[in-house]
Amino acid sequence: MIKRIFLAEDDEDDAYLFKDVLSGLDKNVQLSIAVNGLKLIALLEQADALPDLIFADLNMPLKNGFQCLQEIRSRKEWNAIKIIIHSTTSQQDQIDEAYRLGADLFLPKFTDYGKFRHALTSCLTLDWQNDSLK
Repeated sequence: MIKRIFLAEDDEDDAYLFKDVLSGLDKNVQLSIAVNGLKLIALLEQADALPDLIFADLNMPLKNGFQCLQEIRSRKEWNAIKIIIHSTTSQQDQIDEAYRLGADLFLPKFTDYGKFRHALTSCLTLDWQNDSLK
């Protein structure tokens, strides 16, 4: 089964790392990358099929991760999409706000390749219906 993943990430290096790690984990993944929040929303609006997962950075130009969460969760047709906030922030109030706005999971950005690989593997293999997410 092919998994569709949308990544909203404005940092080219972070997007490359994500793509590199993901390609080594699962060949049955279609990854679409949006360079900001506006492009993420446009990607969702134009998609033939909705993604299984969205990974979104919080700090993006034009429309940040919080704004994307609000818009996605306000639309009935997108409300069931699983959203993982993937950010460098360690500020608990921002993490709490992401969950309040509807994030399903918070994934910190790792600089260690192995730790990131392990964390991304966990996200891809998580039983979203039965596992505790928060």
